[in-house]
Amino acid sequence: MYTREGKYGQTCVVALQNGSVAFSGARQIPVALLISQLQKDIGSTPSLLRFSEVVSLFHEFGHVAQYMCNRASFSRLSGMRVDPDFVEIPAHVLEHWCYESFSLKLISGFHQQEVLYCLFDQIIHSADNVDIVELFKHLHPKVMLGLPMLEGTNPASCFPRCAIGYEASCYSRIWSEVFAADIFTTKFRDDLLNRNVGMQFRTKVLAQGGAKDPVEILSDFLGREPSIRTFIDNKIECSLRQ
Repeated sequence: MYTREGKYGQTCVVALQNGSVAFSGARQIPVALLISQLQKDIGSTPSLLRFSEVVSLFHEFGHVAQYMCNRASFSRLSGMRVDPDFVEIPAHVLEHWCYESFSLKLISGFHQQEVLYCLFDQIIHSADNVDIVELFKHLHPKVMLGLPMLEGTNPASCFPRCAIGYEASCYSRIWSEVFAADIFTTKFRDDLLNRNVGMQFRTKVLAQGGAKDPVEILSDFLGREPSIRTFIDNKIECSLRQ
């Protein structure tokens, strides 16, 4: 949980053992490791979490729940081995609790840039010999409402998702936010601690792994096909507040 010298520097979840069912019928339990970079208390002074760290912790714990609640029979369909459009949904769903005063009291006493990175991701994986610096210079003002890229910088060098398993599918993180917003608003917002709904989410969504089509899973849980309306409404509401 805590930062230390020589430790892996990212906050993430690592699969140590995926869940599965053996030929004997015995279930192999899933094991996941959550790695975070929290600061230790200094003497008698407690180290408090920044809000961004709280959101990050909730996000990653959503992946832990995804591992532990999965009941797929085969290891290759367990854990986070699901459709790219689905892999981030549990994590984004759990993030919503960070923005509710009720849940914050229990645990406590920039969209355009994502679009830019998604376009960059798609282009570098669909063309040869791409000059990534020039590509960013070209895309930046077009996506960022006329704002040019800062000279002497290379934003692509700080963008690891295109190289560590999200090849040409970075867009799926935004798509996961769309589904997560629909799930939270429809099922959880009016009763954050509803055990029945939580159990439905566990059995109908988390437990399925990659064994079923994501839209089929979400439709079964929501009682209808998932919609982008909530995500759009939330973005409009946030824009009006600014």
